Amino acid sequence: MAVKSLKLNSGYSIPMIGLGTWLSKPNEVAHAVESALKSGYRHIDAAACYDNEGEVGRGIKASGVDRSEIFVTSKLWNTHHKPEDVEEAVDATLKDLQLDYLDLYLIHWPVAFKKGATLKDRFPINPENEQIHVIDVPIEDTWKAMEALVQKGKIRSIGVSNFTREKIEQLWKTATIKPAVNQIEIHPYFQQNSFVKWMQDNGIVVEAYSPLGNNIYGLLRGVDDPKIHEIAARLGKQPAQVIINWVLQRNIVVLPKSVTPERIAANLETFELPQDAMDAISSLDRNHRYNFPARLGANIFGEKTEEELRKAVEGWKAAQRKLKEEAAGKS
Repeated sequence: MAVKSLKLNSGYSIPMIGLGTWLSKPNEVAHAVESALKSGYRHIDAAACYDNEGEVGRGIKASGVDRSEIFVTSKLWNTHHKPEDVEEAVDATLKDLQLDYLDLYLIHWPVAFKKGATLKDRFPINPENEQIHVIDVPIEDTWKAMEALVQKGKIRSIGVSNFTREKIEQLWKTATIKPAVNQIEIHPYFQQNSFVKWMQDNGIVVEAYSPLGNNIYGLLRGVDDPKIHEIAARLGKQPAQVIINWVLQRNIVVLPKSVTPERIAANLETFELPQDAMDAISSLDRNHRYNFPARLGANIFGEKTEEELRKAVEGWKAAQRKLKEEAAGKS
């Protein structure tokens, strides 16, 4: 089955399977992007803070696929939320990707940092408290700057990532262009059913990042769940393929990550899961969010207490001090 596309509120279409590039190691990304595009992918999901957009750009060039056939997403990092800084971030991304425009540009997180000393300074530290330097920039102001870049032709569609319903509704009050997309964490252990339905009912395309789970927290991933493996064996498919198609059947864009050519190609295979398999995967939901940067001290999803956030920040600061001490001891 061919990969389907969804229509965005901007009028453009987004392919429902894209190659994720988060946590890909240096020197692997270019080959992964090239392999993906040669395998038939037409959607690449990138971000400034992944610090690999130069490699993504080289992979796009090496693939030989015409630019007009590829849907490329990038994301505005937290250091560039001030309206006067947004275009600088977009221009840097376009230069790294070797592109003239972006198909989709997202606000990566609904939290702003003080601008760093350099463009690549992603987590500036406040010297007064040793914390990541979070500042207050109204998200409406950031959005206005992104809308202006749509008018300039540097971006075709704009959206958000890691936004709650409340933050989207807040943005709607002043937005001239409504968010086309919300890219959020979705996997069998964190399905977000009611939120997904609300967005789809309101014309927002939902994108699922980390659909297979990820390895950075040392927790069981959905792709490793015995029930997923049981379904895969019964259908003669790979566990990753089962999850990817479970996401697709929910009418959600899915962004699996791999750097292995065989897996990249396998992840593009689409098929229909029987209802009993869909139901079995639905039963795995634990409402378990993995990706929450509590070290920022910002209650991004409204799910933590002040004490939980304080402990997370203090724990991160202690870990950073230990790293500095260890580095000093080696010098």
